[in-house]
Amino acid sequence: MSGGDQVMRIVVGCRPDPRGDDALALASVLARQLGAAVVLAHVRPPAIRGSGVGAVDAEWRAFVRTETDRLLADARTKLRAWAPGLTVERAVTDNRGSGRGLTRIAEKYAAAFVVIGPAPGGRSAHVAVGSTADQLLHGSPVPVVLAPRGFAERIPPVIARCTIAYQREPAAPGVLHCGVEFARRLAADVRLLTLVLRPVRLYSGMQHQSAEHQVLVATRDQARRDLDAALAEAGVPAEGLLAEGDTVRAALDVVTWADDLLVCASSSAGPLKRVFVGDVSHKIVRNARTPVMVLPRGVRGDIWD
Repeated sequence: MSGGDQVMRIVVGCRPDPRGDDALALASVLARQLGAAVVLAHVRPPAIRGSGVGAVDAEWRAFVRTETDRLLADARTKLRAWAPGLTVERAVTDNRGSGRGLTRIAEKYAAAFVVIGPAPGGRSAHVAVGSTADQLLHGSPVPVVLAPRGFAERIPPVIARCTIAYQREPAAPGVLHCGVEFARRLAADVRLLTLVLRPVRLYSGMQHQSAEHQVLVATRDQARRDLDAALAEAGVPAEGLLAEGDTVRAALDVVTWADDLLVCASSSAGPLKRVFVGDVSHKIVRNARTPVMVLPRGVRGDIWD
């Protein structure tokens, strides 16, 4: 936390378009539930060098400064309309990469997490990953929360449930405990979700189909045992759900969402204590129809302390 205080801070990336509103709306819901302060963050392009050696285009800088002030003032107005009484701060930095700039702001303010909106061109009500998200999802030291497109058009009163994407692996206990603790702070319900992907059919014929069926049955049984063990370990009342499909997208499409936040893990192959999405997590993020939080590698339940 900045300045030695213990106030939880949420950094939200501000943009002058509806995608920025989606992030701002999600941050307002989370901040209200958590009693957190919101840092309105904007990453400006670096100064343009003039024709003289070391000269800076003052006119361009003045324009960018004015537009930044207007953007953050508008964001503050919207935020306080959605969630009156929040503590609101602002932070501005210059960087060629907006994701890298937000990472620096998050580190400076010791933020609990960063919230960003969807990339352009994404499907309605889905998360869309662009360059900003990609930079954050491959190097943020704090969790990254992604708002789906159109979130600001239907803002829920609260995040009612944390759905934790659970797969048994070395990092699973940390993800489980972190997700459960975050749900506790939100006063939200807990659901554990395990995706079961059907084996790819490579051959035809009854013999091969029988073998594939046996693999699927074994996978289902193991996933159920792992999920039951995780439910017992969670320490709180929680729902368990197996979602099956040929692909991650198909499996997620059979899941019913009700004002959820989907919590998922980073790849175990990424840099320690940084977010680094692997193949499965990346597919989960890209096909989610609800806000998604991606946790850094090596996360523990006390990350929110």
